[in-house]
Formats: sequence, C-alpha cells, structure tokens
Amino acid sequence: MRNLSSLACSVSVLSLVAACSSGAAPSTATDSGTGKDSGTTAHKDGGKNPSADSGVPVFVSNVYSPPGCSYTVSPPTALGYTALSADDNSPAGSMGAPIRVRLGLGGNTTLGGTDYPDATTTSAFTWETAAANTAAKVKYGASPTTLTTVQSGYNWTVPASAGSGAVYFHEAHVCGLKPATTYYYAVGGGAPGAEDWSKTQSFTTLPASGPITLGISGDARDTVTTWQLLNERMKSLGVSAHLFTGDLILSGLIESEYVSWLDEVWTDPNDPSGFLTLGELLFLPVNGNHEDDSSLSFANFAVPGSGPYAKTFGSYNIGVAHFVFVDDQHIANVAPGSDDPEADAQVAWIKQDLAAANMDRTKHPFIFVLSHRGMFSTSNHAADTDVLQARSTLAPIYAQYNVDAVFNGHDHEYERTQPIVPGSPASGDPTVVSGTTHGTIYVICAGAGAAPYAVGTTAVAWRANHIPFGSVATGVQATYVGMYQTMTLTPGTGSSPATAAVNVFAIIPGGGDTTPIDTFTLTASGG
Repeated sequence: MRNLSSLACSVSVLSLVAACSSGAAPSTATDSGTGKDSGTTAHKDGGKNPSADSGVPVFVSNVYSPPGCSYTVSPPTALGYTALSADDNSPAGSMGAPIRVRLGLGGNTTLGGTDYPDATTTSAFTWETAAANTAAKVKYGASPTTLTTVQSGYNWTVPASAGSGAVYFHEAHVCGLKPATTYYYAVGGGAPGAEDWSKTQSFTTLPASGPITLGISGDARDTVTTWQLLNERMKSLGVSAHLFTGDLILSGLIESEYVSWLDEVWTDPNDPSGFLTLGELLFLPVNGNHEDDSSLSFANFAVPGSGPYAKTFGSYNIGVAHFVFVDDQHIANVAPGSDDPEADAQVAWIKQDLAAANMDRTKHPFIFVLSHRGMFSTSNHAADTDVLQARSTLAPIYAQYNVDAVFNGHDHEYERTQPIVPGSPASGDPTVVSGTTHGTIYVICAGAGAAPYAVGTTAVAWRANHIPFGSVATGVQATYVGMYQTMTLTPGTGSSPATAAVNVFAIIPGGGDTTPIDTFTLTASGG
C-alpha cells in the first residue's frame, strides 16, 4: 500500500462524463523564435475562446483520455483525490488564476508500446488555483499572439490533511507536437466570455536526433536560494530537461513547502516579468523519502505511469539513452516477497523494462536509472538498513541487465564509483570490474539545496571520486553550497560510437562555478 498519511479521509471516485474541446490532433505549427510573453498578470480573455467544445468525452470513470494522444491517465483511487472532473466551461471564479504552471510528461510503462512516453512530441501541463474550479484547458501556438489550438484537460482536489489545506489541481496533455520546436502556451479557461488564463510561457520539445544535454540533480529540501541558483544554472546552460532524484522538499505532506520551492523557480528573480524554469523546462522527478509517497507528492508533477502504483516507476527514452525511474520507498523497506505487493510489482516491472531495454541497444545504447537512496556511499547513510536493502535487491538486477549508470541522492555529497558489480552478499562491498567485463557506475549528486554531509575519508577500492560541499575543496578557492550534473548524449556517426558525457558542477553564490569539478564519459559498446 502507498503511504496515505497525507489524506484526511477515504473517498470513492464517481464516474464522470464531461465535454471537451476539439478531439482532433493538435496543430503541428513550428516556431523558430525564442521570445516570451511580456509578463502581464493572469487575465480575463474577453470571450475570445479560439476553440468550440465538440462534446468529446475526455474524463470517464476516473480515466482522462487526452484528445489526439494514444495513452490515458488514470489517478490511482488509493491516492484519495476528490472532485475529479473534466473541463466544462464553468466560471473560474475570483481565485481561478492558474499558478505555478509546470511542465511534465505523460505515457504508460511498456517499452515499445504505442502509448509509451515521447518527450519529442508530447507535453503535460499541471497547475494549481487558489480555489476550486473546473477550468482545465491549455491553448498554444507558434507565437505568443497565435495561441489558437486548445486542448481540454481535467481537475482534481487533494483533500485537506494535518499538514495542508485542500489543494486544487488541473492538468492537460497535448500530443502531436513537432520535435525540437518552440511553442507558446497559456493554461486556464472558464466560462465563455470570461476565461481566466495564465501568463504566456514557452517550451521547446526535445529533439528526435542529434546531441542533447540534460540536467540531473537531487535533494533541494533545506535551502530554497540554492535551489533557485541551480535552476538559474540550468537555464543558462540550456538543458533540454531536468531529471531529479528526490527530496525536493522537507515534507511531502505540507503544501506550503511545494509553494515555496516552486514559486522560486516559476518567476525569474532577475526579471520579475519573465520565467525561470518552472513551466518552461521539462521536469521529471522521482520521489525520495521526504516526499513520503504522499498524495500531494504524486499530484504535483506529471510523470509517466499507469496502474495502481502509477508514478512510482516508469521509463522514457531521450536521445540515445533509456532512462528508468524508481521510487525506492517500498523496495528499500521490505524484502522482496515479504507481502508488499507494491515492492513486488516494482521489482517485476524493473526486470521487464530492463530486459526490453537491453534488447534495444541498437537504438538506445545506454541504460540509466534514477532513484533516491545512494546505493553505494561512504557518507551518513552508507550503512543504513534501508539503503543496504535497496542495494541487495536492485544492484544484482542492474548488473544482470548491464545498466550503465545509476544516479542517486539521499547522502548530501558527490560520490562516484568505479564500474562495479555486486559483491557477495549483494548488500556488502561491491567488486570493481576489469577488462571487458561490464560494470555499473553509481553516482550520488545531492546538492540542490540540502544541508551538506561529510564524505568518508578512508580510501575504498570501489570509489573513483568524492567531493564534499559546504567547505573549501582541495585546490578550489570558493565554498560550494551545492552541486548538480549535466549529461550530453551524442549519437554515433560512422566509426564513432555514441557517447554520454557527464559534467559535475559546483554551485557557488556569485558565480565562478563554470568549470566542472568532475567529468566522466561513457562510450557505447563496440567503440
């Protein structure tokens, strides 16, 4: 069972049928511009709704079917969401302005299926309002002044709990976009003649070919200013997506923490009329232990998933790589087969997905995994029972299917292993591989705002590098307040194999942190 401590009550979900905007495939207009909205506040649209409703049902019996998409979205009933409904053109109300708009991804979990996630052609938009309403539309187009295509979405409420009042969510998914294309959009909707829309933002779909650079970070929870600095770095580097390994906030039960951490990256601190990264950069997080697997944690972001444990595991392909994300809460706290159906379902899916990915190396030669707990560490959590349980369960699976690298957080430090395979027992020290034997590199990079931990100073054979933050590192004349990674995926050409180049950067207030503090490059087999 999921941890539902964020819920104040248990509810039943009613079958709901409502109308939506046109079910035709979305426009595929392209745009080469890079500008954005002038930064005006959320506004009434004045009745110029560019798309008339056609009566196509998009939310029936707890299932949202985005028009033009091959997948559906079905929130697990165990999360206890209430007021599930489709957009219905009702008045938005005086507190209906969309806030903290964020960009995510939909799709299901079977690699190779027609409903598998595709960040080159699809996008999901999630937002909140200060009061309940059923306005859930996104309008978009090739420029800020041509938001002429409209897609309907759905709404839900996370009920009030001990840590939070009720929170009102809205989400809309769009498919049929063009790769590597900039779109402009606004979310909202409402009664004809009085729509309430967010400010116009822009986003760019991921490229379907060529090099692509991603950002990877984890553990923001303690210092929101460091989190903001990290997002400024992500924006300046122009990464195409931000992958996050958990512990965004200190408690996933408290909505005010999400408000603080997301507000700080929605508006650009250097340009209050513009945006930083929220709603403009694809953000794909996995839960950590501090999210507590709460209903709020699953409501706040759109990530791929389906079934009763949706959003606790999933995968997607980006460039030449296959990425798996795993919420390791249950796996780390129970042994497989010990009457925890969620842990068993996750482990079974991981094996299935990695087996399929391992057969797809021609198209996607790299396999990467993101989860929260640092699998191999010399820091604070190195010998924790839950960490060793996760290692015992997962490391042998990763070795079996030749996973190239695993990215973790939990220990607030930077630490990278040599290519390794599990030892005997698997919960103990690993074995460093040699020659042509395939090994997995494990990376902990948890410096998105969390308070620093010490790194073990005793040499261990399996560790390739370790760098503390919060104090001056050897040969560096500035104090790190955090750290993050970028990964550049480059396809192979001719006799040159595909590569995945990882750069690790410190976060130093005031700048001076543009030189990587660690780098490593993986080369596809056969090169």
